Amino acid sequence: MKKAIFFLFILVCAGSTYAYDFKVANTDGCEIAYNINADGTSVSVTYTEKGTPRQRRNYKEFLCDTMRIPEHVTYENQQYTVTGLDSMCFRYINTNIRVLILPATIDSIVFYEQIGIDHYADASAFYGTNFQSIIMEGDNPKFMTEDGILYSKDQSVLLAYPAGNPQDSVAIKEGVVMLGHGSLNYAHNIKYLELPLSLKELGEESLSSIDTLTHLIIKDSVERIDDWALDCNRLNHLTIGNGVKSVGINFFVASGRIGKEEVDINIYSRATNPPTIYNWKDGAPFMEDLPNDRTYIHVPAESLDAYRQAVGWNQFPNILPIEPPIVTGLDNVQVSWVQNFSATGYVWTLYLDEAHTQRYMTLTFDANGHLISIDIANNNNAPAKLPALYEGEEDEQIHFAEYYSFTITGLQSGTTYYYTRQSLNGEDVIDEENGTFTTQSSTTNLDNINTAPSPIKFISNGNVLLKHGGKTYTIHGQEVKM
Repeated sequence: MKKAIFFLFILVCAGSTYAYDFKVANTDGCEIAYNINADGTSVSVTYTEKGTPRQRRNYKEFLCDTMRIPEHVTYENQQYTVTGLDSMCFRYINTNIRVLILPATIDSIVFYEQIGIDHYADASAFYGTNFQSIIMEGDNPKFMTEDGILYSKDQSVLLAYPAGNPQDSVAIKEGVVMLGHGSLNYAHNIKYLELPLSLKELGEESLSSIDTLTHLIIKDSVERIDDWALDCNRLNHLTIGNGVKSVGINFFVASGRIGKEEVDINIYSRATNPPTIYNWKDGAPFMEDLPNDRTYIHVPAESLDAYRQAVGWNQFPNILPIEPPIVTGLDNVQVSWVQNFSATGYVWTLYLDEAHTQRYMTLTFDANGHLISIDIANNNNAPAKLPALYEGEEDEQIHFAEYYSFTITGLQSGTTYYYTRQSLNGEDVIDEENGTFTTQSSTTNLDNINTAPSPIKFISNGNVLLKHGGKTYTIHGQEVKM
């Protein structure tokens, strides 16, 4: 391997002090700073020196492509075992270094510092780096790496994703239960992020400073989102799964958002019960960095009042129903459902009875929401005509769709149907909803709604609707079930 070139520097600014006990060059010629641990026989990698940014930039440059941390170092005729990575120990190294190789002797890595109750400061050993890959050599009892990503030994916690990884589409592996503190901080190439169904918690600052990320869906498995987990300047479309129970008071912020007063921010919370704010203080602003008048909170229709009264959430004036309405016609119904990114397909089944014993029709859709098959039950109510199967080009924007919509035709007028909608991953049902609707009778409602008193017009999910006599209609007179 090519030997690194480095430059001698002279510290000329008075008052600064060294932050390390000694430096030793590794086999590639990269000088690495160490602190001797309390046991006197081991050391931790640390940053080069304290002082102002001007002083810190004068350290010896690392010009090598790969930085290898050795298992042992010798200084003044004494050998030490390298066992730790100190806070921000790699922060000021040269960005030319793409690969970091760690020894199996590492048993301590600093990821954060607690600065108060339920709040931690990002002090990760990897903070401010531009590594493309992190590799753990040998069989480490606490940590492991796979595809250049650092995990806990059992792979349940993602500890460090290298910020310089060039991939723009990233799927976090199944089995990860938590994104650790600052784990994907500054991963500046990610444009599309797929979170696993196994995920339960987003740690503090875990997805912060990913300014290429504009859309994110947090799946139903997640139960907690910690403070500052989402500090992304261009994230303006966030979906929160129905499993989220608690969030930090500033779990979603955009402290450096450009022109934030001119950008609409849409938060879709699928949680029926408003998530509690675990570090709430009376009078404190909730998600204070977001513009209230341009932030729209979309929630389940039955939970509107709960969100409008809930601590923190009630600070936002724009709280709207999230579900697109089910719109019925004489012999058809427009159904809509939220996209599940882990689904390989969807199934809608219509029944003629509430007990779901008289099946009427089953429609199967692919992962892109396109109809691929129809199965008609063997009964006397078979539809006179069937919906057309999908024929067309692939939707290039499928990753960012919020919901799919489809019109089921061939129904009976004035008839009540009961339905089940399932999202499937292979043969497994990963989410399900049930409901009912009634098609219209042969008479239209349009004449009735245009009589006095005049109907109230409003917009829901981009549709102009009319409110009259306690019911909701489209502008064509079709009743809408909200």
